[in-house]
Amino acid sequence: DVDGVLSAPEYRDQGEAVIGFTEEGWQHWCEEEEEAGYRYCKPLPPVRTFAEERKKDGSRLFVLTATAGELETKAKEVFVREHYPALFEAVIPVSHENQKVAVIKELAKENGIPLTQCMLVEDTLSTLLQAHDAGICAVHVSNIFAGNVSG
Repeated sequence: DVDGVLSAPEYRDQGEAVIGFTEEGWQHWCEEEEEAGYRYCKPLPPVRTFAEERKKDGSRLFVLTATAGELETKAKEVFVREHYPALFEAVIPVSHENQKVAVIKELAKENGIPLTQCMLVEDTLSTLLQAHDAGICAVHVSNIFAGNVSG
């Protein structure tokens, strides 16, 4: 996931911090900012280190993230490319968090990988529980504002 896992969300409008968006406000933000929508967001070094260790161990890494459309997806791809270069094979968008486990199951099946060898790193509890119930290792990321940001 990007929001709250790979990035600490931070948004600014005319120099002022923006805390939360309505759905309409988020769509407007994405339209206005386009690829730069995540430019104020900060990467999370502990998550980067965790991902780098998995990659070093031979794991294939993907970003599976809920997006509200192409503009948000593109902004997330730019963020991942800038802050996590060469770490992830792809950013895979889903329209809702509850689709993530189904995508993992599909990718695992296509690649002949048992679900017990798959891992979801996530901040949404319901998605983590869904992954756990499917036999996928579920790693919870929380407390992102405890000085664990860079940039």
